[in-house]
Amino acid sequence: MTIKMKSYLGYIAALCLLTPFSGVAQRSNVRAADRLLQSDKPNYTEIRRLIKLAEEHEDTKGDAYTYYVKGLVEHTLYKTEFRKVTTPGSVGDTAKMFRHVIDELVGWRRADSIERQPDPSTGRIVLKYQKKIQDYVREDAPKMYEAGLFWLDRKKYAESTAAFSAALEAQRLLLPIGRKELPTDTTVANLAYYALVSAYTGELYPEVIRLGELYRDVAANKNEVYQFLAKAHMAMQDTVGAMPFLEEGIRLYPETTFYFGSMISIYQAQGRYKEAVALIDKALKVTPDNPNLLVLRGNVYFLAQEWDRAVEVYRQVLRQNPDNYDALFNLGQVYYNQAVSILANPLSSRLEEKKAKEYFRQSLPQLEAAYKVAPDQVRDLLGNVYYRLGLEKKYAELYTDKSSSK
Repeated sequence: MTIKMKSYLGYIAALCLLTPFSGVAQRSNVRAADRLLQSDKPNYTEIRRLIKLAEEHEDTKGDAYTYYVKGLVEHTLYKTEFRKVTTPGSVGDTAKMFRHVIDELVGWRRADSIERQPDPSTGRIVLKYQKKIQDYVREDAPKMYEAGLFWLDRKKYAESTAAFSAALEAQRLLLPIGRKELPTDTTVANLAYYALVSAYTGELYPEVIRLGELYRDVAANKNEVYQFLAKAHMAMQDTVGAMPFLEEGIRLYPETTFYFGSMISIYQAQGRYKEAVALIDKALKVTPDNPNLLVLRGNVYFLAQEWDRAVEVYRQVLRQNPDNYDALFNLGQVYYNQAVSILANPLSSRLEEKKAKEYFRQSLPQLEAAYKVAPDQVRDLLGNVYYRLGLEKKYAELYTDKSSSK
């Protein structure tokens, strides 16, 4: 046993003579952990045990030194693994390395928070560890970004989100005293964007919303970011929460139909058809011939069962683009629904039944054209029309084609 190791063991033994619940003992525990960390072969189990005791004690759980050493433990483990990964002939664990570099912020973020608070007795801010922490963070922050890309590439979205979030927290730790807002530079903008991309791709919707509240004003690709936030709220059935982002998206990006389309869908679901049409008309002022918006306008009339208006709009779209699938299929459905609604009345006259048959005939060319684009989506409705019109041969061919295509 070396003299150096004996001295550490003697130091630990001396600690045992102190009352284990005293603040003095806990501060000594942190010092002991710090010294053990500097040994040739640190005993991390013992180091973590000592730090945990200090974190749990009333006198030391608010001490910046406790959390400075806690962060230093993870930094030391990160550097150890980094040397293994980058040294030829040595075997290292890249994932383990990245986890340690992220975990170092847990302690340092707490230490920084404590140090930035004025001393209750003097009102002064005393910085003992900030410069050391900032030096470490400045060196390690690029590795946190790399960690995010590493996990994102492996589709580990929770870990990539945590890594990019940590890299953003690292930027906060580098702020001078008195400043809270992150700089609006490309580093912060890209980190915020990638954090949101990771969370949204991983369907971590509460995290998308949390990150959005923190970083939406500094993130790159703000148009996409607003869409992520609106979609996250809608995925959680929170249309009220989605509305501000949809409204702001319409204001900032009127050419992006997502915002209009989503708000219109919400209005439709709530039966607010007049508001939906008014919103579409507003969007059409920006892009008057936008076929997607025109189809949406037709869909609103469709849902409101204003059949004549729906037909007018769908035909307007087809005059511009005769192959527009949505307009073809929906126009076919309008005629079909009109026919079925007539036949659903047990008191319908022969004249009315004749009119229903005419509606079926009008639906036929629209559905046949739509069938060429998306046969699986149209087949059953088209088959029903063939059946209603007595076109048994075409009906049989329709389902023969289905079985032969398998």
